Amino acid sequence: MAASQAQVEAQVQNLPVLAIAAGIAVHHGIFRHGEWHLHGPHIIAGHLTLGGVVLYYLSLFDGTLTHALGRLAVLAVAYFGGLFSSMTIYRLYFHRLSSFHGPRLAAVTKLWHVWHVRDSTNFLFQQKINKKYGSIVRTGPNEITIFNPAAFELLDGFGNETTRDVWYDIVRPRTSAVFTRDKLEHKVGRKFWAQGLSSKAMNDYHPRIIALVRELSSCIGSFKANPVDIDKVMSWYSWDIMGEVLFGEDFNLTKSKITHPSIEHRDRALALAGPLGDAIWIALLGFQILPPVGRVNDWHRMMEFCEDHMKLRLKRGDNGKTDMAQYFIEEYENTAKTRSQKARDLHLSGTAVTAVVAGSDTTRAVLIGIWWFLSKSPEHAKKVQAEIDGIDVNDANALAALPHLNGVINEALRLVPPVMTGGNRITGPNGMLVDDVLIPPGVKVTCPKYVLHRMESMWVRPDEFIPERWYSQPELILDKRAFAPFSIGARYCLGKGMAIAALRLVVTILLGDYDVAFAPGYDEDTMWRDMRDQVTCQPGAVMCVFRPRREVK
Repeated sequence: MAASQAQVEAQVQNLPVLAIAAGIAVHHGIFRHGEWHLHGPHIIAGHLTLGGVVLYYLSLFDGTLTHALGRLAVLAVAYFGGLFSSMTIYRLYFHRLSSFHGPRLAAVTKLWHVWHVRDSTNFLFQQKINKKYGSIVRTGPNEITIFNPAAFELLDGFGNETTRDVWYDIVRPRTSAVFTRDKLEHKVGRKFWAQGLSSKAMNDYHPRIIALVRELSSCIGSFKANPVDIDKVMSWYSWDIMGEVLFGEDFNLTKSKITHPSIEHRDRALALAGPLGDAIWIALLGFQILPPVGRVNDWHRMMEFCEDHMKLRLKRGDNGKTDMAQYFIEEYENTAKTRSQKARDLHLSGTAVTAVVAGSDTTRAVLIGIWWFLSKSPEHAKKVQAEIDGIDVNDANALAALPHLNGVINEALRLVPPVMTGGNRITGPNGMLVDDVLIPPGVKVTCPKYVLHRMESMWVRPDEFIPERWYSQPELILDKRAFAPFSIGARYCLGKGMAIAALRLVVTILLGDYDVAFAPGYDEDTMWRDMRDQVTCQPGAVMCVFRPRREVK
């Protein structure tokens, strides 16, 4: 009996070695293969269950729960030590990206990156990475960041083999043509987006957008040369535009000067998702297991608003206005025989989320940037005013032909791109060749627009606002491939045409009515100092004064 007890004790003493081996085996046998970002709750549940079983058997041998818990703690340390040590050694020395240079800790874990951008400044961090490590940098265990103008074409050009990376599962279980990783679903879904953003649809939207811009001008005029919070006013306007174009409904925020609660939910939700964009499994895990409080609640409330409003639009039916929702509803109805009811509902909900965020938040950042630049350099506002005086704002072609107006818009898009980082892809079966460097298949690749839009090798005086570079001084653009605010190729943003048209209208109508300047006492550095990268660009506060031009004259 004593011998048997000694054998049991010896076996128990050997358990830490087995735990280390188990950790190594789990890494190489399981976690090195496939994707695990959607399985966080299952991984946690599996480990807790295993821990409970081990604790039960340890208590049988030790006789007391206290001793068993102590042994379990030792085994847990051994297991996770083996697991994480195996990951670290493999990623540093044996991974297929081990020959690519970059920050050492970045090769070990993306948590290093998340920590450095916890204040939502990934765009600045990527710029530092580029300056220190060059054009092709390993920025994660299985990630390469490319600072090369050819990358936009390689990632998204026609005929490319790349697929979207795990970030595009962020709205799961919802999906949409934009937030899908399935190429066929993306291709089919884009057709309905294309109809909602076609020239025919734009002709229907155009007079309604003009009316909303006129309302924006009246709103600004009501401040009577007092400081205007550009962020707030442009948020009202952008939300109204989104409502009109997406749902055929005017939310009347600009007229009432009221911030819709869903704008606040959206902003706080994006503030949560932004820093976690490079470790999306953390956000997905939080959305699944954390109680709906704080910013997690904001995320769910944002989703609920989009879903509920699309349901109301579906129930309401056609009200005589062309809107994008009618095409999304058409897709919803056309797939009744090919998708389950649940799948159709989740796709329609995901489409609503995509359209609300894209329609209400992307051009807002550019508009904030435009008013900052025109206040900083009023000579450019004067040039635009000279172009637009006497122009018919109803003539979209006439606005498209104004060189300085469009130069201002392009330059603002370059310096304040709506999406500064992101757009991650997975290399195809043949990998990706960049400057004679082969990036292996199945690797996450990314190309941050903010950085490329400001690289000295691609732009003369890259940090300066020079609208003339887009028409009279093309020599200031060294490589046009470096400009892609709306992406390119098969994945270019279908809303580009409407976004540019709306930007032209806002700038033309407001500069036709007002002269703009910074508000007295405003710190010009605020927009840049407080700018955040939170899925979309979030500029810092801009305070301006708009004075009616008739008073100035």
